Amino acid sequence: MSTPFSNLFNIKKEKKLSSYKNIPEDKVSGTSKSLIIFGFIISISSIILLFFTINNKFG
Repeated sequence: MSTPFSNLFNIKKEKKLSSYKNIPEDKVSGTSKSLIIFGFIISISSIILLFFTINNKFG
């Protein structure tokens, strides 16, 4: 008996292999680093705003 989502796992593996073959490693790592830094700044600022809002509302 095959699992109902086995086709989805196979599609994801094929997409990973085909999409990263054409992109050079330097470009991928540079883009990834900038996205990680940007996401980190956004998440930290949202946490600070959340604490600020909670403090004003209930403090």
